[in-house]
Amino acid sequence: MSEKGNPSQSSASSSSPDSLLKLVQSLSASIVYTESSNFDTNRKLWDNYAIEWSPKVEWIQKMVNNLPGCSTIENQETIELIGDEWSDKSSLNQVIEEYIFPFLKELHPHFIVGEIGTGGGRVVSKVISKVVGEFYCFDISKEMLSRARNAIKAVGLEEEPIEGSKSLLGKDLKVHFTLLEKSQLPLHLEGKFDFIYSFDVFPHLDIHTQYQYFGSIKKSLKVGGHAFISVADLTTPAGWSRFEKQSKYTVGGFYFICPEIVRKMVSQVGLHIVKQSSPSVGETNLYYNRDFLIFVQKRKKKCKKKKKKK
Repeated sequence: MSEKGNPSQSSASSSSPDSLLKLVQSLSASIVYTESSNFDTNRKLWDNYAIEWSPKVEWIQKMVNNLPGCSTIENQETIELIGDEWSDKSSLNQVIEEYIFPFLKELHPHFIVGEIGTGGGRVVSKVISKVVGEFYCFDISKEMLSRARNAIKAVGLEEEPIEGSKSLLGKDLKVHFTLLEKSQLPLHLEGKFDFIYSFDVFPHLDIHTQYQYFGSIKKSLKVGGHAFISVADLTTPAGWSRFEKQSKYTVGGFYFICPEIVRKMVSQVGLHIVKQSSPSVGETNLYYNRDFLIFVQKRKKKCKKKKKKK
């Protein structure tokens, strides 16, 4: 049989590295990658969300009507900031009381706190009065930061009297607003923070983006500093129920992972879990029944002991 008629030889020839390289090069000009990054898609979503948000628009009203715990009218009356439509106030306040306030009470007189995914300010507006020092609001959405700025001004802070400054001032407090351009905190802030938190944000991030933020949080904390993060947990009762109804992940929906994956990522970047949530039977808190909440610390690296020469 001739070489041309030998299938095995023909296949081997066409699969050689040189042939594959030529094939890729010939196709590369016609390949179009239309998939946007998780970062870009989230930015577009939350910019539009902030622009269109109003307690009176129909799609917000529908979200409010699904909130547990109160009548529809009572829930509608409590919608003041972006995000109030995402949970009942009782669940939100319990998380803040148990995962944020206790640490703020332990900090020294002047400390630095950061929030990743400040959104419209629903959490920072409750936390800011406990902070003495500096607070950094981080978000990928310019429109959300604008909303957050107004929410914080509403609790009594004023514009810093410096031309071009974007900061707000309060008694013994300075608040900064930083628009993120990638899934990490600014490099010039490495080792600066006593406490960083990101609540109800990671559920909208894919796993690689979450991992990038974990690494950035570790770099941005001081040695001994702490962070609080929540993720959507596939193993919780409400988490599985919601996952089962999804046909696929979208940034407007949730990216579900499990505690084992979170522990692995946290360990890999060099953080240590000091507190974590676990859903109990009859749990009524929306977040404890759907998410995995962790409180982590950046610890001092242990020096390896040199072996004594005999």
